[in-house]
Amino acid sequence: MLVDLRVKNFALIDKLDINIEKGLNVITGETGAGKSIIIGALDMLLGARASTDVIRNEQEKAYIEAVFEPENIERINSILEKAGIEPEENILLLSREIRLNGRNRSRINGQLATLGMVRELSKYLVDIHGQHDHQSLLDFSLHLTLLDEYLGEEADKLLIKISEEFKRLQEIEQRLKELQINETEKARELDILQFQINEIKQAGLKPGEEKELKEQYNKLTNIEEIFSITGQLYSNINGEDFNQTSLLDELGLLMKEIDKIKDLDSELNNMYKQLNDVFYQLQDLGYQVNDYHEKLEFNQGKLKQIEDRLNLLNSLMKKYGNSVEEILEYKEEIISRYDDLQSREKLIRKMENEKEETEDKYLNLARQLSELRKNKAHQFEKQIMKEFSDLALKDTIFKVDFRKKSPTENGIDRVEFLISTNPGEELKSLINIASGGELSRIMLALKTIIADLDQVETLVFDEVDIGVGGKTAQKMAEKLYKICQHRQVICITHLPQIASMSDHHFYITKETRDTHTYTNIKSLNREQKKKELARMLGGVKQTETTLKHAEEMMQMADNKKSKL
Repeated sequence: MLVDLRVKNFALIDKLDINIEKGLNVITGETGAGKSIIIGALDMLLGARASTDVIRNEQEKAYIEAVFEPENIERINSILEKAGIEPEENILLLSREIRLNGRNRSRINGQLATLGMVRELSKYLVDIHGQHDHQSLLDFSLHLTLLDEYLGEEADKLLIKISEEFKRLQEIEQRLKELQINETEKARELDILQFQINEIKQAGLKPGEEKELKEQYNKLTNIEEIFSITGQLYSNINGEDFNQTSLLDELGLLMKEIDKIKDLDSELNNMYKQLNDVFYQLQDLGYQVNDYHEKLEFNQGKLKQIEDRLNLLNSLMKKYGNSVEEILEYKEEIISRYDDLQSREKLIRKMENEKEETEDKYLNLARQLSELRKNKAHQFEKQIMKEFSDLALKDTIFKVDFRKKSPTENGIDRVEFLISTNPGEELKSLINIASGGELSRIMLALKTIIADLDQVETLVFDEVDIGVGGKTAQKMAEKLYKICQHRQVICITHLPQIASMSDHHFYITKETRDTHTYTNIKSLNREQKKKELARMLGGVKQTETTLKHAEEMMQMADNKKSKL
């Protein structure tokens, strides 16, 4: 369950710290005090899309943190270990920073985490039902989603397979569409591809030849300078000129001098050996330079060939790639495309067979899911109507209506919830006949059933009692209290009937100081709770009558709670 919630610099909230207990936790306060802001912060912590608009004025970032003590800690820790996050023994810590620069951060147990990881965990932690969520029931596409949530893991496995086959089917259809071009387009593309293939093939390209050609080109265009320098180098080493002393001669003279003294000291002997090695290495270098120098010749024809070849390569690279290697890769691609077009009919037949096989797999899985949905729908209807009886809707009949639709990633069923709110009335679309108050209670019933199946530990209801009053409000209060026997419940409400049934009551206030608005929250004791109920009953002013009524409501709530 949720134990602590800390919020800082979020909307009207400067700093807020709430310790939340088991049971029914109720949050009340005047309109605009910021009750729903708290739920918005919790929702954002659990992975909802973040906006910089939530950051309090004149602040750089908003911060949200929550501590959970999950009953299913083994499952939570298993998810964490797979994600490479160090689990804690008994708690889970989530935090999120929303920054003005957009560099938002989510953390799990102090370690950076993706929103995907947070959302995966949140499925087992909290289910938030916002004050306008019941309106989503007016979109019948949600009806199928709610039914599948009720079906649980068995439906999830089928949905994953169905989605995979549907995506595969779309890919095949797209590929077929690309293949099924008209004959004129096909002939035009074949001509272009054939020309490109021939042009590249005729060039006889070899990997690495561009580098080799450039080296040869540089050598031939600088042949005079190379000839002059290598000739001078050989002359300096060997002393070809009559009056010139060569490097070898100089070294020879030095060796003779050191030879006289080399036996006087081991270090001198080592120097002599090194000088001897240098002499022979220089001699070898002289031979190499001479061979290289004598082979040098300027070949105008070869230079022209190299220039022409480089020009061809540059021309091809402008059209087909930035290097010889890229051009050769492109050639393989267009050969494959050419072959595909040439054997288009054969490939089309192959793809059509593959499409037929994929359609069969998809439809087989979709029919399995459809059968599962229909079999479980009756049980779903009974459970919903049982919940209705606890919410002053005992004469309401609820039915899941099935119709076929075109294949989608969630199957072939179009599902719509039908109801009859009065005896004798025919079943009609929920969209057309349910009032706001009825929609709130229907969504509460659905959330109750699905949350129980999903083992979500904390249910949050943000003003789900809109449009509800009188006896219905009392029934809703009792229902919420029943739920909290097995789940932690946090409820923002404006109804004193619900507030009176709370185990823990929090009061939100808003005040202005130094031109800034601040939201505060405090936990109420029994006497403070009575005064708040009196305010909810009678408006801003408290009277002896409203206080007496509030005391009676609390006593009545105590009696009902002891019997539930």
